Amino acid sequence: MKILLRMLTGVILVVFLVIGYNAGVNAATTTKTLVNDTRIVPPGRISVIGIPEFKKGTTVILNEKGEVMEGTLTSYTDLPCVGGAPFYYGSYFANDQSLIPNRILNFKPGTKVTFNEKGEVTKGTINGAFVFIPIDLVNTVWVQDGTEVSFHENGVLSTGILHTSTYFRPLGWVKFINENNSENLIAPGFVLFKGGAQIAINDKGEVIKGTLNNDTKLISSSGNIKVYEAGTTVEFDDNGVVVKAIK
Repeated sequence: MKILLRMLTGVILVVFLVIGYNAGVNAATTTKTLVNDTRIVPPGRISVIGIPEFKKGTTVILNEKGEVMEGTLTSYTDLPCVGGAPFYYGSYFANDQSLIPNRILNFKPGTKVTFNEKGEVTKGTINGAFVFIPIDLVNTVWVQDGTEVSFHENGVLSTGILHTSTYFRPLGWVKFINENNSENLIAPGFVLFKGGAQIAINDKGEVIKGTLNNDTKLISSSGNIKVYEAGTTVEFDDNGVVVKAIK
């Protein structure tokens, strides 16, 4: 009888924990359909200056505090991307705007933006012909106007469309480090990826997937070096092997 009672108590406890956990998850975010164009504060704001406005008839996602985590913009809006919150909040008080790094991007109306817990945009559609997104302290990526971009937690660009052909190192580049050097350029491990095409990058700035601008020597699935034609979209594994190639 005591064993049965202990088992029953354990079952009740597990059920309670599961129900409690699910309730907590459901309470973490809520969705709401807007009946009017509405300004809603993202997380991390220290003032109500520059609060983004979200479109009537669209659905927003709110956190447990009622702050917006995702929504559709009504107008062109300047917002900090990942890593930009300190500069964005400080920019209202900065005398020299040129000192502010390009972590503040302009996002297009009628498109969705997604925020992290700091109120920084992790995904959104950018506006502007000359948008250079920093991927580290010295390098930037020129992305195409109207591109949906996303970011890693460390602020490195994750996905977007390149405005112009750009050199990157792919995943596993050390395996073909000098294969694509030329008489005019020695850039160990670098590959030229095509402008106007989608790029996917890891949090170290290495390409996971992109479209080749030139005929390029890479490691095929057989383990041998193979020349892939310009215009081929290639996808790499962690060892630098091309696991998918589409022309």
